[in-house]
Amino acid sequence: MIEKQMLKLMLSKKFYAQYKGQISRNVFQGSFGSLFDTIQKAHEKYDADISVDELYSLHTAVYNPALTKAAKEQFSELIEDIKETTEPSEAIAKDIVNILAERDVAQRIAIEATEVFNGKPADFNIITKIIEEHKKGLPTEKLDAVTDNVEELIEQLEVTSKWQFNLMRLKENIGGVGPGNLVIVFARPEVGKTAFWVSLVAGPNGFAEQGAIVHAFINEEPAVRTQMRAINCFTGLNKEQVSEDIPKTHEEWKRIKDNIKMIDTVDWTIQDIDSHCEKYKPDVVVIDQLDKINVSGTYARTDEKLRAVYTSAREIAKRRDCVVIAISQASAEAHDRDHISFNMMENSKTGKAAEADLIIGIGNRTSNDPTNNNRILNVSKNKITGWHGDPTSVIDKYISRYDD
Repeated sequence: MIEKQMLKLMLSKKFYAQYKGQISRNVFQGSFGSLFDTIQKAHEKYDADISVDELYSLHTAVYNPALTKAAKEQFSELIEDIKETTEPSEAIAKDIVNILAERDVAQRIAIEATEVFNGKPADFNIITKIIEEHKKGLPTEKLDAVTDNVEELIEQLEVTSKWQFNLMRLKENIGGVGPGNLVIVFARPEVGKTAFWVSLVAGPNGFAEQGAIVHAFINEEPAVRTQMRAINCFTGLNKEQVSEDIPKTHEEWKRIKDNIKMIDTVDWTIQDIDSHCEKYKPDVVVIDQLDKINVSGTYARTDEKLRAVYTSAREIAKRRDCVVIAISQASAEAHDRDHISFNMMENSKTGKAAEADLIIGIGNRTSNDPTNNNRILNVSKNKITGWHGDPTSVIDKYISRYDD
């Protein structure tokens, strides 16, 4: 009942503007949360109140046109319930806002307490901070003001590109990536997606050799195979050469081996990855492939689910102070093309791309020619430096290494 009343109240532009900072989506479950998303989108676009009937049209026709007939009927019934809900007085409305805000606070405290119970090192200052922020009536994100000190600001910007690319064209124009960044790498099958991130991480002067602790979550191929690729890449020795001189390979590999951890994650959820990152605190997280990671919730369309997955990955990057590199497939539109952009990512033209700081698409117009090792690195989104380009690179498939 209380969720229906709140959704009805938030159809008012004035009420929404006044209380949007105090109402979290977390307090709305299932279909209520989906309608809350629609109300937010509508208020961002339209400068007027929204009627209940307009809410249904916006939700089913504008923002979720691929809903099934059964889903539309379910939302139609929910809309009718909201329409018949009595709109509370202003005083009661404020009480409802407070109740929902308190539920959100209680939920966050419960999550933190549960993690401590399950083995996380206890830091009860976190719980104290949640309570203090609630008392101030300010959302957490509004309290984290950016420094106004120029020297500190320059230092913080340098941290955002802490781990430098080992490909010269990328290093010259982008520099590197750092805590809080979400990077998407995508390409058609067999073009060299895994080899690309392995080269960035384990290649000469890669992230691992720079000192980054890298944890890679593998669901595309057995992790043991990816581990061997990393050894090949760093040492420059192919599989046969490694077998011929294992002691030499081991001696070389041990220079960075403690900085790289490969993990098989076939049945993992995005929440499992988040918990892992909280516990082990890696500097760089690679998810190969992110599209195959599960996320809790029910979604009417694949692109909705993928957006939720990528939003969660970005939150991990920010919350766990790490770089997240997400590997994804390109759609058939990118097949046999050198030049591709983020709108060619599979199952999403906007949702996945909207969350990323940097997107690199690997192009190859000669997929039927295994002798062609040229690859085009298409930088189609770059919030780090703003540079966009398509430098050529060469892949050595036998040691999973990219070179300029």
